[in-house]
Amino acid sequence: MSPTTDSRSPGAGRWLGPVRTRLTLVATAVVIVAMAVAAAGMLLTMHRILIRNAESAGATRAQQLAHALEADGLHAVTPLMLARDPNVSDVVIIDAEGEVLKSSVVGVRPLLGSLRPGQTKVVRDIQVVGRYDYKYTVSAVGVQTTDGPLTVLVTTDQGPITTSVLTVAFTICLVFPAIIIAVALLTYFLVGRALRPVDTIRKQADAISGGDTSRRLTVPATGDEIAELASTMNAMLERIEHSRSRQLQFVNDASHELNSPLTTLVGLLDLSRATGTPIDVDTVETIMLPDALRLKQLVEDMLVLARADENGMTTRIQSVDLDDVVRAEVTRMRALAPATVSSEIVPARVDGDPGQLTRAIRNIADNAARHTRNELSLRMSRDDRERTVAVTIADDGPGIPDAEKARVFDRFVRLDAARDRGQGGSGLGLAIVTEIVRVHRGQVGVADNPGGGAAFTITLPLATEDPDSGSESVVAEAVWDDIGGSAAGGRPGTTGRIT
Repeated sequence: MSPTTDSRSPGAGRWLGPVRTRLTLVATAVVIVAMAVAAAGMLLTMHRILIRNAESAGATRAQQLAHALEADGLHAVTPLMLARDPNVSDVVIIDAEGEVLKSSVVGVRPLLGSLRPGQTKVVRDIQVVGRYDYKYTVSAVGVQTTDGPLTVLVTTDQGPITTSVLTVAFTICLVFPAIIIAVALLTYFLVGRALRPVDTIRKQADAISGGDTSRRLTVPATGDEIAELASTMNAMLERIEHSRSRQLQFVNDASHELNSPLTTLVGLLDLSRATGTPIDVDTVETIMLPDALRLKQLVEDMLVLARADENGMTTRIQSVDLDDVVRAEVTRMRALAPATVSSEIVPARVDGDPGQLTRAIRNIADNAARHTRNELSLRMSRDDRERTVAVTIADDGPGIPDAEKARVFDRFVRLDAARDRGQGGSGLGLAIVTEIVRVHRGQVGVADNPGGGAAFTITLPLATEDPDSGSESVVAEAVWDDIGGSAAGGRPGTTGRIT
C-alpha cells in the first residue's frame, strides 16, 4: 500500500505556516469580521436613534407652538418658543400665502408651504442649496388662529447627528486596531501554550524514532485530547516494541533452528568431498533425509506464520463437518501412533477452511503423539446453548507446568527435554494452531489431563445453519490396545462401543 499523500500544493502549507500561526490568523480574522459587523450595526442604530429623537423634538416644538397660536394668536409666541436648541435649528410661522410672520432667523425662507388647519406633515432629507451638505427634516402643523390660518414649520438639522456618528466611527477606527492586535497576540500566546505539549510530544517522538523504542512519551496531566493522543501513541509504541521484539526473537530462533540441520547436512557433504567417499544410503536415510525433511517443514511453517503476520491467514470459508475432520485424524493417528487411541465424536458443522482446520487438529495431535506414553484421546463436545463445539486432544505424557501454559503457543517454544527438537517438532506447530483458530473466531487452550499429561482444547463456533443442532448426540468410541488392533467387530484384541 502506497503512503497517503496530500494533494494540496506544498506552497500553500509553507505560506500558511505552523498551526499556531494559522489558528492565530483565523481567530484574528473572525474577530475583525465580528467587530466590523458589530461596529456597523452600532453606528446604524445610533444614527437612527438620533434622527428619531431629533424628529420627535421637532414635532413636539411644532405642536407646542400650534397650541399657543390656537389659544392666543401670534401674541402668544415668545422668543423662547422660537429659540434654537441642539435638536431644533429653525422655527418659522407663515400665513396662508406663505409669508413669514415669525422666525428664529431673520431672512429665512420656509422650506415648505402652508398647510390647512389641523394638518400635520413631516418631510425628511431636504437638501438646502447654498448651505452645508447636511440634510434637514421639517415638521409642519396647520392651525386656525384669531389671525387666520397659520402654519408652524420646525426644521431639524441632520448635520450634528452625522457629525456625531462620524466622530464615533473615527474613534472606533482608532481603537479597533489596538483591540485586534491585542486579540492576535493573546491568541498567539494561548495557542502556543496549548500546543506546547504537542511540541514536547513531537520532540520525544523524534528522539524515539532514532531507535530507542523503549522510551515513552510524557502524558500531560490535562485530561484533554492531547493527553489522549500521547496515551494512544504510547500504546502504539508498546505494540511496535513488542512486535520488534517478536521479530528479533523470531529471527534469532529461526536462525538457531535452521543452523542445526544445515550444519549436519553441510558437515556430511564436506566430509564426503574431503574424503572422496560417497555418502552411504544408511546415512542418507537415518541422518540426512530426516534433517532435510525437518528443514523443509520448518521453512514451510515459518512461511505460513510470516504470511499470517503480513496479510493475515488466507481462508476459503465453507461449511465443514468437523466430526469428519476429527474422524479422519483419529484414523491417521491409529495408523501411526504407537499408543492406544480413543475417541468421542459428535456431529458438528462449522464454517471454516477444511484444510486449515485439519492442520490445526493434526498439529496438536502430532504434538500429543510425540509426548504421550500409552494413551492418546481425541474427544468432541458441543454446547448448543453457546453454539460452540470443542475438540480436546489429550496425552498421558509429562504434562506442562502451570507457569509455562501461557507461553506454550509462542513460536519456537520448547519447554523441557521431554519436548525438545529431538522429538521431531519445530516449535512452530502450536503457533500455527493459534493463528488458524483466531482466524476461525475460536479459542485454543491447554489444561492438565486428569489422567496425567496435557489436554489441548480447540473451541469453535457452530455453523449458522447446523443441521445437527438439537438432535441427539451420537457418540462413537473405540479403544485400541495396540497399533495392530482394529475396530469393534474386526480383528481380535480390540473392543468397541457405539451408543
